[in-house]
Amino acid sequence: MISKRPLRVGNVSGATGDMPTAMSRMVAEPNIDIITGDWLSEMNIAWNAITKSTNPELGYENGFYTQLESCLDDIVAKNIKVVTNAGALNTASLTRKVRALVASKGHNITVAAVLGDDISDLLANPDQRSAFKFPHLDHTDQTLDEWSLTPVCGAAYIGCRGIVEALNAGASIVICGRCTDASPVMGAAAWYFGWDMDSSYDELAGALTAGHLIECGAYVVGANFSGFKPFLDDPLVDLAFPIAEIDSQGRCIITKTAEGGGRVTPETVKAQTLYELQGHLYLNPDVVADLSQIRVEPESEDEDSKNRVRVSGMTGLPPPATTKVMFAAPGGYQAEATFFINGLDVDAKARMMRDQLKHIFRDHNFSTLSIELYGTEISNPTSQQAGTVQLRVFAQARDKKDMVAEKFKTPIYALRMQSYPGYHMNLDFRTMDPKPFMEIFPATIPLSVIQHRVDVGGSKTISIPTAKKTAEYPAVRPSYETADPITLDSLGPTMKAPLGSIVHARSGDKADNSNIGFFVRHEDEYPWLKTLLTVEKLKELFGEDWFKCDPNRRVERVEFPNILAVHFRVLDNLNGGIASSDRIDGLGKGIGEYLRSRHVDVPTKFLERGWI
Repeated sequence: MISKRPLRVGNVSGATGDMPTAMSRMVAEPNIDIITGDWLSEMNIAWNAITKSTNPELGYENGFYTQLESCLDDIVAKNIKVVTNAGALNTASLTRKVRALVASKGHNITVAAVLGDDISDLLANPDQRSAFKFPHLDHTDQTLDEWSLTPVCGAAYIGCRGIVEALNAGASIVICGRCTDASPVMGAAAWYFGWDMDSSYDELAGALTAGHLIECGAYVVGANFSGFKPFLDDPLVDLAFPIAEIDSQGRCIITKTAEGGGRVTPETVKAQTLYELQGHLYLNPDVVADLSQIRVEPESEDEDSKNRVRVSGMTGLPPPATTKVMFAAPGGYQAEATFFINGLDVDAKARMMRDQLKHIFRDHNFSTLSIELYGTEISNPTSQQAGTVQLRVFAQARDKKDMVAEKFKTPIYALRMQSYPGYHMNLDFRTMDPKPFMEIFPATIPLSVIQHRVDVGGSKTISIPTAKKTAEYPAVRPSYETADPITLDSLGPTMKAPLGSIVHARSGDKADNSNIGFFVRHEDEYPWLKTLLTVEKLKELFGEDWFKCDPNRRVERVEFPNILAVHFRVLDNLNGGIASSDRIDGLGKGIGEYLRSRHVDVPTKFLERGWI
């Protein structure tokens, strides 16, 4: 039997608000079979909960609709299939809107909706809440019932089985809600190659990896990449979107659209591999991918293979019996103000401001009050801007009455006439008005509870069975220090230099957790990296930031030897995560770059090769 040619899947969105022209550009690319897009995050699921509460017809990502509207005729003409998670918390409403668009253009194609991810109805059923408990994803001794807030929605991360059945039923457009980020790519590949969902674990693990690599859009094409400087001469603007060519065994080649800037290199692919991982086991409702032996290499050394990177070495394991569910609840109201401090005596001026702020808020009823200085004083600045730092005041309260103007905005504004030398602040005083925020609670739910189904139109609904075989994966992930450390002195002379002078890094978030992956360019540098980067060394590199949260928080460490990488997962590191964090980097995307800037003893023979 002659195997099918590789499937070409192009991704056109990495998050809500991504480039609005990406789908049209992907449609213009030759030989695209499937277009996918990831419009969701833990952040905008919470946002959509607020939107849907004000209008029951909303709660989906309209950015997908506007992109589709611009190129639907060409999609139909080229027989391209589209799979998206843009349904968010209102998949049915978005599906109705897309079906109306299709009809208005006179096309006879099937638009399917994959349902079951929205489990908000379980919140209103005391018996079901009691039965499932909904233990916390990372701290299983905590349950949803113990949460101090009242959730208004719950979104379960469902897999790709519904997508497969929708495509089997002839759907040209498949709209999902909170399926996992990689599910659209996995579903497309499993449908195309006819994989057995209950045994083709290696193939599914490969497709999961391909989906992971392209679901963040331009990231794998050079965005958010610590080695970006050589790309600047291209120049690095109007970045292309990625394409995964997946073969029948689940291996893939990552490439990009011909139009658009950026590059796909082994290093950009390695960086994206390490992004938002939770260790070497990538859990998914359909398969668990073991990435410990992943390989990333150029397709070939030929010039024609530029921007083509081969990914292999993944193996698959049976899926867990549970999946992640994200509950969101109104957390209250928040506001902030920013003061600018420049010139001499920055620390003393900040102290004066802190003392005044603490005095005016001495009787506050905030649930959170954060006063943070961003930046440091520099000597002999070349401009006022270069010598300016920010003092950010951030507050949250459960009740709006504790955030009204006379409790936050008015007292802060009154300080302007009794403040530090050179006082000035952000003049957009709207930031000091209270606005609602959501909090999230990540938990687990048995997959057997979810009513996974597909609406293919014409009152026809297909029920999706759960996996026949599952396995157990403890909440505490595998973690270890290196098995073969070296004596660092054996590498010869060293000098103090930024870790990032020879080390790439990529960091991200999952709920309240941070994850940071580090990798080097040369094999002889890897023994140094994995010996240097112990758990205790990571804590040391965090510096003062390590003590802003519980200093005993758990850190998990694993290695990826074939891509010369060390990866860490730091639990409870983001003060609640993106929906409610008091940090300006609530997603933790800058943590890797901060750690790269920290100085360590680097062997001079490595530095002589040139900095990244």
